[in-house]
Amino acid sequence: MDFKDLRERRVVQFLLTYAAAGWLVLQLVDQVVDRSVLPEVVYRVVLTLVVCGFPGAVIVSWFHGARGAQEAPTIEKWLLGVVSIFAVSASAWVARANVAAGVPGGPIELGDTEDPRRVAVLYFGSQGGGDDAEFLATGLTESLIEELGTVDSLTVVSRNGSQLYRDEPRPAPDSIGRALAVGTLVDGTVAVAGDRVRVTINVVNAADGKQLESTRFERPRQEIFDLQDTLSLQVADFLRRQIGQELGQIVLRRGTSSQEAWELVQQAAVVTDRAREALGNGDVEGASQSYEVADGILGRAETADPTWAEPITRRGWLAYRQSRLGGFDRAQYDQWIAVGLVHADRALATEPGDASALELRGTLLYWRILLNLIPDPNVASDAFQEAERLLRAAGTPSAKSSLSHLLSRKGDVQLAYAAARDSYDADPFLENANLTLWRMTRTQWDLGDDRQTRRWCDEGLRRFPEDFRFRQCQLMLYALPAVPPDVPAAWERMRVFVEMSPPQVREINEKQGLQYVAMALVRAGLADSARAVMVRGRASSEIDPVRDIALLESMPRSWLGDWEEVVRLMGTYLSANPSAVDGYKQSLASNELFWYHSRLQDRPEFRALLGIN
Repeated sequence: MDFKDLRERRVVQFLLTYAAAGWLVLQLVDQVVDRSVLPEVVYRVVLTLVVCGFPGAVIVSWFHGARGAQEAPTIEKWLLGVVSIFAVSASAWVARANVAAGVPGGPIELGDTEDPRRVAVLYFGSQGGGDDAEFLATGLTESLIEELGTVDSLTVVSRNGSQLYRDEPRPAPDSIGRALAVGTLVDGTVAVAGDRVRVTINVVNAADGKQLESTRFERPRQEIFDLQDTLSLQVADFLRRQIGQELGQIVLRRGTSSQEAWELVQQAAVVTDRAREALGNGDVEGASQSYEVADGILGRAETADPTWAEPITRRGWLAYRQSRLGGFDRAQYDQWIAVGLVHADRALATEPGDASALELRGTLLYWRILLNLIPDPNVASDAFQEAERLLRAAGTPSAKSSLSHLLSRKGDVQLAYAAARDSYDADPFLENANLTLWRMTRTQWDLGDDRQTRRWCDEGLRRFPEDFRFRQCQLMLYALPAVPPDVPAAWERMRVFVEMSPPQVREINEKQGLQYVAMALVRAGLADSARAVMVRGRASSEIDPVRDIALLESMPRSWLGDWEEVVRLMGTYLSANPSAVDGYKQSLASNELFWYHSRLQDRPEFRALLGIN
């Protein structure tokens, strides 16, 4: 065989045609997998088949590449048979390997909605008794969730997941079961008549809605803790019979022996929920007033039991929420943060290892840093390190979500993504699960991964269609190198992003949106238009105290080579965020600047800004 034979049999043309066809098939499968229509393993199997098919293409071209009709000799059939067997075997091995790798902890015998050990306790309804029945129903539901969560044999959905189905009318049990990935639902009602409390409990198969167990019991209101214990043990007994195995002992955790203190904390929780509803409706003043009422109730709970850290910690979280209502009033931010820190310190003095109090203090310190309320860089750096330590020590899913944001600011983006993913895996129904999803989206954007950015952005949009952040990430996609720029679509997505933003952040979000549109313009080759939009998108320190807008503008400026402007903008950003300086130094040293700043790697003026020779 020589080159003349290859040319006459058109082997090269056959292989090029096969390669082009294979590439088109892979692109099509990639698009389908990218949109979650098919699992990712399908792409890997198709890739294996395409690669294994190259020897088959060579064989076919050799025996049939010459012009004119040819018959298929026996040797060709045998060779193609061997190639086919090898391709099928290799594909099956790839499929098994990838499926096995995606199933942690060994084979699954039951689907989530078929497994009775996966339990959701739905919020009990109130029947008679007014507000008293409402807060008792809330308290008993949340205590039952907590107690069942101590049983190793059960997987219990957090109260944040149950909150999704608090309002009537509820969806059918099978719909709730699929959404929460559980096989058993626990539901009930609470009625108060005079000094008597009556509780009705139902245990339901989530798949078909069939009632498995039901009971009713009544106690004097003064025996609320006995009622709480009876409820937990009764439901555990129901589940034990349903599952058919011994359950671990329930660990009763209350924290207080004062019935008055416990009831006051439940009352405050109901008022706090009303504040959240008011805030969701845009009533900031109403939310603030409800927070104040809840704080007063928790103050009375403190008096009822001064040794209980829970009401103190909750007062601190209320102060944090008040600080989030501050608009652009820096004095109000500072005032409420200071109040929250006092409560955090008092709670830790009462119970030093309390996870919620550790998270509270870490969150408030970090919030103060983000708002640039610590003018001394050394003090700010110490506070940053202390916030990181406290959030790590707390270890709760919500603390991990906040830690993810902190690590992103620090420049540890891979660790930031891991922290957010740990938080989401631990509790996908966390109260701030939208922020956790946003942080996973943002870290993947920082890493330049268009597929993962789109994945988490789409997941966030599916779960939280009204959250403006998941309109923002749709716009951000046009900045990524692997995504074709579409300027009209970018402007439209910016319009939706700004329209859906709450009034208190609409102005700053418009400035951010303009910077992302400028990125799309640069990628589309419209440099002059991009520069004009960047200038329109600038923001003062009054509405952007952490100077994120300056950081955003520095990105497309660096793509255009506007180095003087880049250094000025980065100087503004780093002055407001001194904790970020070390991260940039480390990235320069390891040649690992983010994709959007990669052109700064060898710029002497940027190195001089960081104090590097």
